[in-house]
Order: sequence, then structure tokens, then C-alpha cells
Amino acid sequence: MTKRQAPTIARILHPVSVKDFLSSYFEQRPLIIRGPATKFNHVFTANEFKLGLDRVTEIRAVFAGLWQATIDPADIKEMINAGASVCVTGLEQGQPKLRQIANAIKRELNYAGTVGFRAYLSPPGTGFDLHFDARVATTLQIAGSKRWWFSSTPAELFPPANSPRNQKVLEREYSVPKLKQLKSVLLRPGDLLCLPAGTWHRARAQTMSLALNLAFDHGRAGVFDVLVEALYEKLQDDPAWRKPLPSIAGVNGKKLPPEVAAILRERLQSLQLSLAEMQHDNAALRRAWVKSVNSNKA
Repeated sequence: MTKRQAPTIARILHPVSVKDFLSSYFEQRPLIIRGPATKFNHVFTANEFKLGLDRVTEIRAVFAGLWQATIDPADIKEMINAGASVCVTGLEQGQPKLRQIANAIKRELNYAGTVGFRAYLSPPGTGFDLHFDARVATTLQIAGSKRWWFSSTPAELFPPANSPRNQKVLEREYSVPKLKQLKSVLLRPGDLLCLPAGTWHRARAQTMSLALNLAFDHGRAGVFDVLVEALYEKLQDDPAWRKPLPSIAGVNGKKLPPEVAAILRERLQSLQLSLAEMQHDNAALRRAWVKSVNSNKA
């Protein structure tokens, strides 16, 4: 009899249990897990960084101040020599093993959003300046060492987008913490750092560093998105919902025409009834949930 393999996410999180991860850390507060240098070899090694780079979503060279440029695989060495940190997005698109792992983790956690991988190759002294991301960022340190600074609480819960790159805009829209207000940790091979979406963070490589980022992206997978999709499926067969609003000549748009107001209010009443029905329709709610966790696969 063959030995049953532990779930993918369980191997990555060990010795923290998946149950404790979901109940106490995931999407809630930062988590640091120390591990042996070879812990993530089954997921990704330094030798695999160069594989499938022609099929990934994007490769960016990131300089100080979050200045970025999209580059080709052939440009990576030159950008590293110029002092840039290289970010490869959608690494799972170029490596079937990572695609299988991403889909396995999504399935094991029943995660409604997208699960994907990013790789960060950073020469000493480079990294990313202070910012936050619109996703849960789980860093697996593969090679070298990198120091991280991060906040205890998010700047914004489940942000719809990453923080603005422009420093003036960033400081105008958010209360940006000082570096001394942040926690700090040095990651070495085998270490993991998981940060909730919206968490302020900054990173600097101490040596040539390679990190794999396991990203949980909630974009277009929030409760609102799931319910809107469920409502669409419920209502799309009704011509009254497909019918456009009436065309009216000679109206400048400054005042709501009575004909339009009447239709909108009638449809809103109908929508309230549909929502009330759905609230007690366990089968419909289950379909909405199942569809959300089965969609957005890598």
C-alpha cells in the first residue's frame, strides 16, 4: 500500500495546521513559519526559475520608488545587473507543476478567488518600497535571504486595487506608517511569511534572493460578485430584465423621466422578491458557492 501524500497546502504550512491557518491567520493577521532550507523543494527550486518564462503573464523590472518596466526574459540578467528586482507574474502559466499546485491549493481550501504564483529575483539591497497589495501574499523563501517590514493591521480590508505607486497620491489617500512602526523579519530558505491583503510591507534582499509568492487574489470573487452572478443566472431568462430602458427624445439627463423611474422602481421591487426567495433557497446558494470555488483556476 502506498503512503498517502499530505495535502499540498498542509506541506507548505507545516507545522501549522490548515485548520489553525484558516481560523487564526488567513486574511486576518501576519504569519511567520520557519522551516528547513529544503522545505519547498517539492514546489519550486532556484533551477526552475528560468523555466517557461516565455509563457508567463508578465515580467517586470522594479527599481527604487516602485518604478517599473515590463521586460522580456532575455532582459532579466541586464536588469539584475542594473540593480532592479525582477518580478515574474503568472509563473504557473509557464510551469505545469505550479499550475497543478495552485489548483490543488484552491481546491483544498475551497478558495473563491484566484490562486497563482509569482517569483521575485532580487540582488542585494533591492526589493520593493513600502506598499500594500490587493491579495493575500504568501512568500516562500527559496534561496538567499530577504528582510521584510510589515504592519500588524491592513491599511484597507480587502482593497480593490494595489496601493498607488505615486508617493504623493499614496500619502494623500492613506496614513502611511513609518518604518520604525513596522515589524521586521529576516527570511531564509524554507521560511514562510503570509500577509493579509492590504497589509503595508517593504522588502530588501540581503543576499541574492529568490522568493516564490503564493498569491490569493480576491478580485471579482467577493461576496457581492458571487451573489450578482447568482442573480444573473436566476434572472437572465426573464425578458423583463433583458429589456433596455426606454429611449426618450428631448431629455437632457438632468431630470429623471417618469417613465424611466417607474420601470426602475418596478424592477427594484422584483429584485427584492428575488433576493428574498434566494435567501431561503439553499440549493441556489450552494450552486453559487460551488461555482465560485470551481472558477478562476490557474
